[in-house]
Amino acid sequence: MTSVSQKFAQRFPALTFKPFRLFWLAQIVSLTGTWMQNLALPWLVYQLTGSPFLLGLTGTLQFLPQMFLSPFAGTVADHFPKRTMVLITQTVMTLTSALLGVLSFLHLVSYPLILILALITGLANTLDQPVRQGLVAEIVGRDNLLNAVALNSAAFNGARIFGPAVAGVVMALWGVAWCFTLNALSFLPAIAALSLVPRSLRPRLPLSVRQLLHSTREGLAYVVHRRDLRDVLIAVTLMGVLAFNFSILLPVLVKQTFALGETAFGTLLSAMGLGSLAAAVLLAFTSRRGPDRRLLAWAPMLAGAALVGLGLSHNFTLTFVLMVVIGFANIAFFTTANSHLQGTSDDAFRSRVISLYTLAFGGMTPLGNFFVGTLAQFQGAAFTFAVTGLLLLVSFGALRVWEGRQ
Repeated sequence: MTSVSQKFAQRFPALTFKPFRLFWLAQIVSLTGTWMQNLALPWLVYQLTGSPFLLGLTGTLQFLPQMFLSPFAGTVADHFPKRTMVLITQTVMTLTSALLGVLSFLHLVSYPLILILALITGLANTLDQPVRQGLVAEIVGRDNLLNAVALNSAAFNGARIFGPAVAGVVMALWGVAWCFTLNALSFLPAIAALSLVPRSLRPRLPLSVRQLLHSTREGLAYVVHRRDLRDVLIAVTLMGVLAFNFSILLPVLVKQTFALGETAFGTLLSAMGLGSLAAAVLLAFTSRRGPDRRLLAWAPMLAGAALVGLGLSHNFTLTFVLMVVIGFANIAFFTTANSHLQGTSDDAFRSRVISLYTLAFGGMTPLGNFFVGTLAQFQGAAFTFAVTGLLLLVSFGALRVWEGRQ
């Protein structure tokens, strides 16, 4: 092995596992398509309805399954073959994107139909997240888990830069239907890569409804009695509710504050992706040191301050810079939280802990989406950004005081 390849293996040990490497590369393609749809769908909803409230309702319904089903999804992930389940969830999301693309081409898409497809996608994603992350842990092992999580985050946020930028151009030239279609096609490499992942040799036991409930309660009790896990999940909940509502507020901000269109929307999402990618790459390079829990304290404060800045900014360049800062702070926080939860959980409970992370992160998003959509309906996006930023600063300030007294 050459010195270059040795250094590469030391920096990115997770990529030395061929199944993970293939799936990771395929995920870059898939996530690019996902971010194209993440830009196209809210823009389409806002065009159809002109209502921030209905735009918020779409996000609420998409994340609603995570609110109610995430703990059970983690239990299922701990009892059944993860590779098979990820193949199923990825296929379902492929079909919903393809259907949305076809209906958009035929001009048959409607707001009620979008709500139905958002709900189906949300159901698939609720199971996909804990299962996919658990599958990665099985492939690379505990020692390389932080590196794998950071690399996945880098792929996710690299796609967040490229996907919206491409989507903005595609939407301006050919319309939103192509974004949905390209997203459907982008799942195919990931499905092909999954077929090359070896089947798990760990035995899986049948799971009755009674066992499902009992196993889920066990997972909840496990987290309740682990203060380190519990505190991280509380922090993730606050960030999920207050700091991750960009798909709802950005389309409104672009139109209300700057009177611009799709390209500007894609540019701002790409700015957020730029900051997120920088954070993910930095964490990947430093992953061998383990998660730095200090990030869990200062990153939310930085995000809150930047959100307040977004609400006050009337300059597009300044808004771009603030989106970079928010992207960096968000991913520094969520990647560190995810790595800590996975790296310190017992193997038997890992997927259930991941599912609670999914509940705290995505499952609470419907509350945030409904809140910001309603507030933006009456007060505008800029005011809503400022309010969520202030709430984030106050919440984490209070949380630090409370933790100091424990």
